[in-house]
Amino acid sequence: MLMNSAQPPASAVGVEIDDRLVEDCRRRFHGVAGLEFNHARELENETFRARFDGLVCMEVLEHVVQPDALLDQFHSWLKPGGQLLISVPVETGPPVLVKQTARRIAGWCGLGDYPGTTPYTWSELCRSVFAGAAQHIVRPVHRNADGFESHDHKGFNWRVIEAKIAERFALERTCASPFLWLTPHLGSQAWFVARKHP
Repeated sequence: MLMNSAQPPASAVGVEIDDRLVEDCRRRFHGVAGLEFNHARELENETFRARFDGLVCMEVLEHVVQPDALLDQFHSWLKPGGQLLISVPVETGPPVLVKQTARRIAGWCGLGDYPGTTPYTWSELCRSVFAGAAQHIVRPVHRNADGFESHDHKGFNWRVIEAKIAERFALERTCASPFLWLTPHLGSQAWFVARKHP
């Protein structure tokens, strides 16, 4: 999408943790000038330190077991003054009730595939609706056969991530989607625009 915008970047790197997705993107977008795709492990070396003017991370941090480490990596990859754009789902407040209802109905209808989706107890759901800025319930950790660990959406609190971003970056803006006039407390997603200090 960035490469097709009115002012595309001179170059862009797509990053994934699944080799099949990396190969699929390389095949589908072969020939797009300035665009490359890498596995995340390929970006862990020093050659990517302070390389990027901007980073976009969409719908990832809610699944990361150690978000501090990933945010620190983002900080190292960005040039001084570089911009960071992050989106995460809102899984607290009234939106969690709407989302859990939609997931339950979809499951009953056999729609969608929600593997690794952990159900809430009534107590956990109540704590999620009234969650503050601190982690409000214990988040389950799922382990794949290869040992890779991840979270599902249960218990994700966008305000915890917002605080972690603000610890490392200059947080310029927090907004919501699908409508900018909504606050993240009522939206489907929270968006953070931040900048690495010069």
